[in-house]
Amino acid sequence: MEDLDRPHRIAWLALLAVALVVPFLVNFDLYLIHVGIIITFNVSLAASLWLIWTLGVISFAHAGFMGIGAYASALVLTKLGLSMWYGLWIGAFISGAIALAISIPLMRTRAVYFFMASWAVGEVIKRNFAYFKDFFGGWDGVFDIKPPVLDLGFLQIDFANRVAYYYLALFAVTATVWVIHRVNSSRTGMIYWSIHENELLAQHTGINVFRHKVICFTIACTLVGITGALYAHYQTYISPKTFDIWKSEFALVHLIVGGLTTVGGPVAGAISLTIVDELLRATGYFRTIFFGVVLIASVLLLPGGLETVPGRLRKLFQRTSGR
Repeated sequence: MEDLDRPHRIAWLALLAVALVVPFLVNFDLYLIHVGIIITFNVSLAASLWLIWTLGVISFAHAGFMGIGAYASALVLTKLGLSMWYGLWIGAFISGAIALAISIPLMRTRAVYFFMASWAVGEVIKRNFAYFKDFFGGWDGVFDIKPPVLDLGFLQIDFANRVAYYYLALFAVTATVWVIHRVNSSRTGMIYWSIHENELLAQHTGINVFRHKVICFTIACTLVGITGALYAHYQTYISPKTFDIWKSEFALVHLIVGGLTTVGGPVAGAISLTIVDELLRATGYFRTIFFGVVLIASVLLLPGGLETVPGRLRKLFQRTSGR
């Protein structure tokens, strides 16, 4: 279970402070601000997937639930004329409700069977978006998903402005990571990790393992549904291919490279690999090969992920200063 001491709090506050001034640091360069927004989406996706990992399993359907939130919010706008401020919560509710229903049979599977079942769920979600063309737009997707406008009376903020959307996305990812941290730091988080370590032993100590697994899965999918809604209104276009299994697999790579012990792991992994991914965008399909190389190298050369780097540097400094 994660517990923040003073150095960790300072690190989180420093990261947030840097994130707040990023537009100023990059001189309001729209491309770099775009990269910052994509980083917030990837961090939210990876962090919510990490919450499921605290149970000891990885869901390959996670991007599919992000898609549910995205499609729900997009259709609320394009078919009902309601802005993202409604679609955001409707998408989160639908994503959570479907996750709750699916998790009842899904969480009865274990190990490789869970991976296979979650992969199938993700594919079914994607294929439904493609099959029902009249409603979801088929493989062509949904267009003209406008960003929202926030009217405070004395101030009107149009989130079509990329800088404004950056701060909206930053607020959302901060809230997501904070919620996940609070869950993980609570007694509930301790229960999740006990299930992770030994499910049978946890059950024998009186823990309702099935109920906790269902709740955890539902919370994670609700959070990623919000991320999906924000993603849809930023990109203004979505399709079934946007939320295929590759998106879940890249999120898994972010977890492994960043580290699996604390929520800081997926945050570090998503930030660093998104930046590297943008640098390698010109290489096209070779990006996938690179991610495979990074994953193998991370497992072999940096067991524990990027989150272990501060501890390793601290030990190295202590050894150096002790000589």
